[in-house]
Amino acid sequence: MHATTGADGTVTAVVDAGGEPWERVQALLERRLYDLPPESLLEVITADQHVSAALPGWCSTAGSTLLATEETADATSFLVRVPARTEPPVASTHLPEMP
Repeated sequence: MHATTGADGTVTAVVDAGGEPWERVQALLERRLYDLPPESLLEVITADQHVSAALPGWCSTAGSTLLATEETADATSFLVRVPARTEPPVASTHLPEMP
């Protein structure tokens, strides 16, 4: 993932997944999602059709918004808005009440 700088509306980071399988791309996205600023733009580029098929559903599950998809003969590019939440979800635990 390569971070870039720019005014509002520019891509903040790019994940060029090449032909990597969805399992590897998903793991990378899940690790990096909360490192990015809230509401920033992430571009994901892939040559793997399984990634292209899985990414829209993953965006919905992760709270991200898929803004655009562009297909070429060699790859598909996705523009994703990172969710406003910047911290990973924390599992709640039930603590006993104090006397």
